[in-house]
Amino acid sequence: MNSRNKSFLIASGIFFFLFLMVVFITSGNSGFVMDETVAYWADSNNAAWLQKLMEIASVIGSSEIIMIVTVLVGLVLLIKRSWRHFFFFFVVSVGGVALNLGLKMLVQRARPGDEAKFIEVFNYSFELQSYSFPSGHTMRATILFLFLIYLSIYAIRRMSLKVISTIVYIVLLVSVALSRIMLDAHFVTDVLGAFVVSISWFFLCLYFFYQPKRSSGYFTYLHR
Repeated sequence: MNSRNKSFLIASGIFFFLFLMVVFITSGNSGFVMDETVAYWADSNNAAWLQKLMEIASVIGSSEIIMIVTVLVGLVLLIKRSWRHFFFFFVVSVGGVALNLGLKMLVQRARPGDEAKFIEVFNYSFELQSYSFPSGHTMRATILFLFLIYLSIYAIRRMSLKVISTIVYIVLLVSVALSRIMLDAHFVTDVLGAFVVSISWFFLCLYFFYQPKRSSGYFTYLHR
């Protein structure tokens, strides 16, 4: 095990600990106060233009859009015959969906306003209640954009393009997460929990799949 792989495992453990802290806060009075305070701030600063922007951001994090982008990224990796990255992406994405569903069923936290919602994909509703904690939108977006950031840093040669792409993905990720709060779809602790557990899951998968580049070529080492 090299030092880089150890750092990934340590990072996963740190963020999982942070997730447990969020779960602990959520179950107590301090979490309720935090949620109500942020929800009040969101209601007080919800201008019409911001509402529209948040609706667009929420669509970006929807299961339909994330699924389409995921399939496209997977196809590109298959065409490039980048097998390690493809399987990494498959495990982190599909496993992330399963993890989110498992955590929702385990915690079973009601959504803001006690509104019951069901899992929907392309307007087809499954008879399975979608609980509030952790936020599915935030988890899907975090896992996808983290992988795209990783892929950009790994594959793009020009530093300026790496920085620009990373900033774009971070802005999109933050926008999706913020939209869940501003649209009163989730509590802030739902979003925080989804964010840190997604990072923990990503680094855990990266620990098993990461391999340093052995060539300057684009994904060249994966052909060996």
